[in-house]
Amino acid sequence: MTNMTVFKYALRNGLTKPLSLIVNSLVPIGLTIFADRINMGLGDTGVQFYLLAFTIMYGAFLMANSIQRDKVEGVLTRILVGPITLRNYLTQNFLAAIVPMSVVAVIVGLLGYVLHDWGITLVIGLVLVYIMVAATSIGLSFVWSCLFKDKEASLSGISVLLTMMALIGGFMVPLAMLPTGVYYAGMLFPAHWASRAIEQLIVYNEFTNMFWLGILALGMFTVAFVLYGSKRRLV
Repeated sequence: MTNMTVFKYALRNGLTKPLSLIVNSLVPIGLTIFADRINMGLGDTGVQFYLLAFTIMYGAFLMANSIQRDKVEGVLTRILVGPITLRNYLTQNFLAAIVPMSVVAVIVGLLGYVLHDWGITLVIGLVLVYIMVAATSIGLSFVWSCLFKDKEASLSGISVLLTMMALIGGFMVPLAMLPTGVYYAGMLFPAHWASRAIEQLIVYNEFTNMFWLGILALGMFTVAFVLYGSKRRLV
């Protein structure tokens, strides 16, 4: 099996799962089309941007979760017996997840620009944030695959974790409304930094230092997750 075969295999697995298809197509497109209605219904706070971030975070994990299935079904063991190294296997799986998720982020940005007159700065900033959120979530999926052997337990556990991250990280409740202790606890999770970056775009409509700090933090989380996932024993 070649690297390209691994890429195609992982891409097909991610795109053919019904839940992944729904979360990564119907949900973000629907949220973007009805963005203004959602925002006005919840106090004109830009909540649609945070909901999209949560959707992309969850969708990216689903795209990359084929590693879990490969591990449980013994496919990973057979792949690594051949010329494919673990590093190459993880790299191809990362690319197979980040490429379609980047396309989703770009589609969201273009729909917002066309349908809702989102400014160029807002569109570019959101696309960048969403791609980094996806990358972080893909890295988290590598870690998660090391910790769980059961697919159902893995999916249930990650649903709870991502929901908690979204809750204390500003996706569901504005950061300014969180209790001080919860606010600082949320800084330990990538959702907090994504929320801060989105907040900067909404409030200032420019790439502030705090925006770039959020992007940098997401990048650091991604690197940490990928390194941990690649060092831990998957098979």
